Amino acid sequence: MKDKAVREMDFIRIGTNKLKIMLTREDAAHYALCPDTADNTDTKTRRAFRAILTDIKARTDFDAAEDKVYIQIFPSREGGCELFVTKMGVSLSPKQATTGKAERTPKKRRELIFYFTSLEGLVAACRRLFLAKFKGESRVWLDDLGRYWLHLLEEGDPLTARHDHACLLEYGYMENRDNAALMLPEHGKMLACGNAVQVFSQL
Repeated sequence: MKDKAVREMDFIRIGTNKLKIMLTREDAAHYALCPDTADNTDTKTRRAFRAILTDIKARTDFDAAEDKVYIQIFPSREGGCELFVTKMGVSLSPKQATTGKAERTPKKRRELIFYFTSLEGLVAACRRLFLAKFKGESRVWLDDLGRYWLHLLEEGDPLTARHDHACLLEYGYMENRDNAALMLPEHGKMLACGNAVQVFSQL
């Protein structure tokens, strides 16, 4: 990264543990971050995230250095992206991890939101999930624009959610959970709750 000056990225604080960061095309290029191919498990992507969080820390009191973080990335049409950074809790030092009493690790939970422009797309996605023996909770909404929304809640690592359900992108689009949570109650109608995948896979 040639320019060491702190980037003037736009950001919105969402509670004490969450931050939304808006990057322009130029910001993404500065951090050598490719929004369309970014992978949380890739060293280059993780290096870019660390640099972004370091620069953000210089402008706000949001400090994720001592915490485990969950980062969602959503590319924008202009070539930039939006990052949703969530602090998951304090990380243990190597000494604490080896000398502390063994504790039962809670199972991770994750939420995913997809929308489909047709009923056929939704049904096809639900059939894929049903055949894959999806075991979580599921809901289906219909919004004012005639789009169908599939809300999944299951056990699993949030960092691998997009990869694990990449097959659903053949039929629809993945959406940010927070955006959908704000929009659907006001502009949507719930069609099925709890076992929506099973219900719509039978259509």
